[in-house]
Amino acid sequence: MFTRLAILAATVFALGFILANGFNFTVSIALLIAIAFQVKQLLEIFEQPNAQEDLSTEKIKFDETTQSFKTENGNEGAKRFCSYLNESLNKLKLSRREKDSEHQFFKNIVQHVGIGILTFDDEGVIQIINTAAKRLLKVERAEKLDDLLEVDSSLVESFKKLKTGGRELLQLKTGDETVQLSFFAIELTLRGKPMKLISMSN
Repeated sequence: MFTRLAILAATVFALGFILANGFNFTVSIALLIAIAFQVKQLLEIFEQPNAQEDLSTEKIKFDETTQSFKTENGNEGAKRFCSYLNESLNKLKLSRREKDSEHQFFKNIVQHVGIGILTFDDEGVIQIINTAAKRLLKVERAEKLDDLLEVDSSLVESFKKLKTGGRELLQLKTGDETVQLSFFAIELTLRGKPMKLISMSN
């Protein structure tokens, strides 16, 4: 690959020299064709990395114990390629750690906020049900909306029919106690998938 780059650079230099020291149509066209051909060859190399002899992926392995790429090839190009992969991998791991930290931070906020929050997708799978929501609905856990049927059969229907900006008051009877809860809905989209967020308070 590096030889091809050197040839391409020499061809471009030759074309520049010809153009600067008296234009020769035939030679210029020949050099332009040569440059186009060499660029095409280089693009094919980059698009098909498995065909590269110097950067053969068979000689580049991922070490799961150290989570890094290494090569058994002594070629400098292969070493630089591994170095580039490791640098990219380190940036990816750093970005992932930062996102995980942010996710945990916001998760803690949601769990400890005083208003009940519940989110679910269009299949009725619950993604979030915070501590306040569990306390208000008198449940220890809920993975699907159907798990809330035991609380009140009308509760699930209300959650499903509420649209963005919709509010509803419901009286829930749990044991000998009857409580009135206020529900507010917001429809969202997460990664192209429709979601609904229900906030609740008494």
